[in-house]
Amino acid sequence: MTLPEIYLVRQPMTTPFTHGAHRRQTSESVVLRWTRGAFTGIGECAPRRYVTAEDCESVLAELRSIDFARLAQALASVDPIDRGRALYEQGLPFFPDKAVGNNTRCLVEMAVLDTLAQQAELPLSSYLLHITAPATATRRVLPAQANITQVLDLSQSVQVFFQQRKPLRSLKLKLEADLHANRQRLESLRALAPTLELYVDPNMSWSADQLHNSARQLRDLDVALFEEPLPRGSLEDYRQARRKLGIAIMLDESVISPSSLALAWKLQALDAVNLRIAKCGGLLATTKMIEQCHHWGLPVYLGVQVAEVGPLIAAHRALLTAYDGFLAVEAGQHDRFFDSDLMEPMPAIDRQHNAIPLPVPARPGLGCQLTPHILPFQQATEAVKHLKEPLNSERAQ
Repeated sequence: MTLPEIYLVRQPMTTPFTHGAHRRQTSESVVLRWTRGAFTGIGECAPRRYVTAEDCESVLAELRSIDFARLAQALASVDPIDRGRALYEQGLPFFPDKAVGNNTRCLVEMAVLDTLAQQAELPLSSYLLHITAPATATRRVLPAQANITQVLDLSQSVQVFFQQRKPLRSLKLKLEADLHANRQRLESLRALAPTLELYVDPNMSWSADQLHNSARQLRDLDVALFEEPLPRGSLEDYRQARRKLGIAIMLDESVISPSSLALAWKLQALDAVNLRIAKCGGLLATTKMIEQCHHWGLPVYLGVQVAEVGPLIAAHRALLTAYDGFLAVEAGQHDRFFDSDLMEPMPAIDRQHNAIPLPVPARPGLGCQLTPHILPFQQATEAVKHLKEPLNSERAQ
């Protein structure tokens, strides 16, 4: 085993992205590269304090508490499928007694799953199905593409966006607190695209009264879903809005685990859910939540964090390949935000047809590796400096 390489990626974005909770001009990711025996895995998390109360510094601090040498020994197995099933059922072994945040868990778990899938000689999408739903691992027939739901943030006008992006089927529109300004943007949008499936996202910036007033005054503009308009955790307000006013709610920041999803479902607080891998605590928790939703018949919107830089994008494509029936799918905008790629190959986006080509190339694991462009972001080994190589190096499995 070699010690993990850790990268704090704050990469300037060529264009900003603005919504009701934040204006982003740089990426904010922690990337991990970890070699165990003959296999090297990569992972990424994108912590956002307004989403899970985590940031890159908190992730780096939590990484110091993880005994990677002991974790590597625990993961050694002659059967990577069995090891993956154990991780799915029990979680990562030898994590610190104090629970780590969702983004730290996502980061380490992704790198581990990448190496295990490589060892099993399976693409990560197939590996996930083998460890979570083996009966369906080889049954899915993929379409030629997955249509993209684009996101129009507050930094762009509706007219310029439509001229440049030409959304075809669905759109998520970021909204602000000003109802008059919101209505103007929606009216401009509907003048250009009367039948486009429309989701609006105020990013937790409204009060309950603002939600009720907005739903009434925007009703004629045919909004399909309001995504997390109220402060995180406002489940009772959402239940009342759905029951009394018939407002269709898609939760995002309030749902960050299988248990929080189950609570929201029990309280009848949602009509759909936006699942994002880092927010949910990694691929395995996200697959559990997808399966919960499939069992209940609850629509799943497969979202992304703004300004993902590499491994998270590949992991998103693995979920898209493994599961179907998503309400809508985002693709991210790495091709627009960044001048250089930190990972190769980068997942393809067909901008002409607003689609993700399928199937994703079937390479073992995530099927990607970090490029030399990542090196300026490498952190000194102090994040894991307390670790030592195990006395007996892990042999390649």
